[in-house]
Amino acid sequence: MSLTISEVAARLNLPVETVFRWVRQGKIPMQHSRGTYSIRPEILARWALEHKLEIQGQAHEAEIGDEDHDFDSILLAMQRGGVFYDIEGSDCETALKSTVRHIPNIEPSDCERVFEKLLEREHLASTGIGNGIALPHPRSNPDIVLEMPQITTCFLSGAIPFEAIDGKPVRVLMVLLSRSTKQHLAMLSKLSYYLRDTGFRNHLLTTPSKEELFEKISTLESKRD
Repeated sequence: MSLTISEVAARLNLPVETVFRWVRQGKIPMQHSRGTYSIRPEILARWALEHKLEIQGQAHEAEIGDEDHDFDSILLAMQRGGVFYDIEGSDCETALKSTVRHIPNIEPSDCERVFEKLLEREHLASTGIGNGIALPHPRSNPDIVLEMPQITTCFLSGAIPFEAIDGKPVRVLMVLLSRSTKQHLAMLSKLSYYLRDTGFRNHLLTTPSKEELFEKISTLESKRD
C-alpha cells in the first residue's frame, strides 16, 4: 500500500500545501509516477523519525475512545468557535496571542497552553496556506477540556508576515481546536477542501459579516452533500 500526498499530510498533521511544497523541494522522498506522488508507509515512518515529526493516524486513532463522535460540519464548528474582527498583532506570535484571548469554550487557565501549542506548530512549519489565510492548529492534542471541535475565525487589523507557502502576508486566521486526532483530521481535511474554492477564499478576504460568512459556508456544504 502506498500513501498519497493528502494521506501523508493527514498522517503528519500538516496542510496538503505544505507537504506538496516539501515534495517539490525534494524534502520528502515521494515517488512520482503518471502525474501522482506516493510513498510507502514504512518509508514515511523512517523519514518522520529522522526529522523528529510525529506520525498521526492509525496509532493515535486507536487511542480515541468510543465516546468521540464523528465530526459534524464546518458550519457548526465555525459557529461554535465564533468570528472576531480587528485582532491586533504585528507578527505570528503577537497575532496568535491576541487570537487565543478570543477563543470561546476553553478555560481561561488553558489559554497559555493553547497559545504554546499553536506557536510550537508554527515553529515546525507555517500554517499559512497562501492567499492571505492561515489555519493555526496544535501539532498534538492540547489536553484541554473541549466538548466539540471548533474553528475560531479571526480577521486581523492588518496583514502580517507569516512565512506562508506563497510568501504573502496573512490577514485571516482560522484556529482549529478539537479533543481528538480523528475529529481534527476530519475538520482540517474538510476546511482545506473548501478553501480550495477561489470564491470562498476571496469572500474571506472581504472581511464579511458573521452572517455572510456562515451563509457562504452553508452553501458550500450543501453543494458537497
